[in-house]
Amino acid sequence: MGSGSQKGWGRSRHHSRGPLRDPRRHADRDGRRPSATLLVLAMLGGGWVLGGDGLVSVGSCAQFVTTVRTSEPSYAPGQSVIITVTQTNDGPLCAIPPQPCGPPQAFASAYNPAGKDVWDAGAHKTFPGHNTCPGPEPVPRWPWGANYSDTEKFVWNQGDCTEGNGLPGHANPGCTDTQVPAGAYRITGEFKWSNWRTLGHGPPASATITISGKTPLPSARHRSSGDTRT
Repeated sequence: MGSGSQKGWGRSRHHSRGPLRDPRRHADRDGRRPSATLLVLAMLGGGWVLGGDGLVSVGSCAQFVTTVRTSEPSYAPGQSVIITVTQTNDGPLCAIPPQPCGPPQAFASAYNPAGKDVWDAGAHKTFPGHNTCPGPEPVPRWPWGANYSDTEKFVWNQGDCTEGNGLPGHANPGCTDTQVPAGAYRITGEFKWSNWRTLGHGPPASATITISGKTPLPSARHRSSGDTRT
């Protein structure tokens, strides 16, 4: 298994240490949603988030650790490359800016031996439509507890397919989906977030894999004298 970490297309998600709930849906002990006043206060000053006992003062997140792992160190041509990207808070409770569109998302890419981007998670042969977010409402800062981690998994089929800019429904010239050549590939990953005005991200990390030049022959089936065909 290849892996790499650094501080500072199938997809799935996993949380550890009890996932932190979306602050927009956080209810008090009576089961009611927080008042609009509390939500607005949580947005002011940048140092407050909603906790179980009301407002909690926290600092900015400066001790994130990102880890990228692959299911194997080397692959045959066309074999699925399973990639996991994990971001862990290696410090105390902290918070990132308000997230109107939900929790931070992981991104992953693959680079060929020459350093060229050949695959981006989420890229398609046609450009997708634009994502929309929930309607405007007060949104507090997004908290990350100590040792809390978020993991997303991606699957790369070794096709050449990168993101680009274009009109929804139009062909993406950067996505031919042809098999990439043999060689060593660097898999990168990081978490990103946005509050509509600015883009933030955790520290990037990477792992290296090798794609071989030949497809292995299927193993021959060995039979004993007692084998029977059905």
